[in-house]
Amino acid sequence: MEKNWSSDENKNRKKLKPWHGAVLLGIVMLSFYTIIAWAQMKWGMYGLALTELYLLFLSIFAVKLLKIPLKEIFPLKRPKWKKTLGVLLMWVSSYALMIPVTMFMAYFFPKQMFAVSEGLNEVIYSVPLILSVFISSVMPAVCEEALHRGFILKSFQSKWKNKWFLSVLMGIIFGLFHGSIWRFLPTAILGGILAYIMLETENMFYPALFHFTNNFLPSFLLSLSGNSPQTEAASELLAQQGIPVAFLGIYLAMAWVAPFGFYTAGYLLRKGEQGKEQQYIKSNGVLISLVVLTVLPIILGMMIFLYGLFFDANAFFSIM
Repeated sequence: MEKNWSSDENKNRKKLKPWHGAVLLGIVMLSFYTIIAWAQMKWGMYGLALTELYLLFLSIFAVKLLKIPLKEIFPLKRPKWKKTLGVLLMWVSSYALMIPVTMFMAYFFPKQMFAVSEGLNEVIYSVPLILSVFISSVMPAVCEEALHRGFILKSFQSKWKNKWFLSVLMGIIFGLFHGSIWRFLPTAILGGILAYIMLETENMFYPALFHFTNNFLPSFLLSLSGNSPQTEAASELLAQQGIPVAFLGIYLAMAWVAPFGFYTAGYLLRKGEQGKEQQYIKSNGVLISLVVLTVLPIILGMMIFLYGLFFDANAFFSIM
């Protein structure tokens, strides 16, 4: 009797399909431009907390509605230290990449980018630090991951298996999810990386760790530096006159960390899977490619730095 009941339950269970994820994403985006936008404008960080809880509720409700076990959509396993190290290295590499990407955008659109940054900082620091960390770092790492790397990604995996295609697709969705043209590219890159981590590990802990680290560390370091009048004056000056070209060269050179960092992080995430030991450098071609990609931003960064130093008028006020 118990066996028949279990069999009937499996028959009634719906299989996750891409349109399930698309519908849930549509509901979320529609909510963003109605109740969510209103809640965040009215209550600030507390509105953001309600938003995160709403995303978690929708994700779990959709899974329950389809009668799918939660562990299939939100797999959570004991973390391994090598994979944890890989995730942290992946974040360092992504941060080294995101700095020049963000700064180049700020160079071409200074007022818009600095306005977005100032607006986010005002909201984040409108509540006590501990509460700010919980709402801006812990909650997104749980709630947004449940939606994106949980329900939506799993629904797309039912049809598409290529991890690179899925990473790009999920990156685009994550960029659109944040609802700002000025934040689209950085958040899309991060969304793609988060999807890749989930696809490689099949463990919600790792993208959640990455998401928490990405939200927490930059804000925490910024809070340590304080919000002094000098810092505000410097930001205002950069917003008005633009970022000096020489600075862009320095930021671009910082991206030299990314190639070997991403490669090593991916190696650590895959290491030990299916009982197979993998070779770190698979071929001379891979090694040469990594070396070229490492040296290239240094050379280009140096060239841009020297150009800005001698030919950019803004270089003088930056030195002063």
